[in-house]
Formats: sequence, C-alpha cells, structure tokens
Amino acid sequence: MIRAKHTIRHNDVEYKKGDIIEGLTESDKKRLVRLKSAEYVISPEEEMKKQQVAKDVKEIPSELFEELRKALDEEFNAEELKREAKEVGVDLTGLTRKDDIIEAIIRQGKADELLEDDSNE
Repeated sequence: MIRAKHTIRHNDVEYKKGDIIEGLTESDKKRLVRLKSAEYVISPEEEMKKQQVAKDVKEIPSELFEELRKALDEEFNAEELKREAKEVGVDLTGLTRKDDIIEAIIRQGKADELLEDDSNE
C-alpha cells in the first residue's frame, strides 16, 4: 500500500497529499516510491503482524550471523536494504544505521528471504 507524498497525477487520476493509492501494479508502486512521489504505508492488520514479528526475535549462532551480515552488507546499499526489508515485513522502527537494519533483518529471520529474492532477479 502506498500514500501520495504530494499532489500527483497517475494514470489520469489525481491524488492529493496523504491519499492512499490503490489498484496499482507492484512496478507502478515501486516507480512512484523511487520517484519520491509516494511512500509505503502499512494497514492496521500489517502493523499487528509487524508487532508480532518484533517479539519473535531469533537467536542466531555468531558464525551464521556474521555470514549473513556480510552477505547483506555486500549485496545492498543502505537505501535498498531499508526498502527491501520493509517489503518483507521487517520492523525497522527507530533504525537508521545500515548495521542496525542488517541486525534487525537477521534477528527477525528475514535474511534468507532477502538474499534469495535478490539472486532470482
């Protein structure tokens, strides 16, 4: 789900700042977000799921943690990492540093998902 960051016109429909834009393809959503015309938002149901995920932090052996940390660090720049993490449901509340985002991805069990998705493109 995305929300207009300012007044925009897409597919002959005008959206005002704050409007939820629905019915778009994933590529259209990504394009509007990439152009900084819109931002990803989550529904109340997704917020509940996110809170549940935040409580399900996993303990990872240090060798595996370091392997995943290195792979994510090499594979993504900070912006890509943050965007991809949000798409797979990682709770990034209050996190801005790349290292912290990587740790959240790994602790919430989403590292494999991000690394697999990237290798299939």
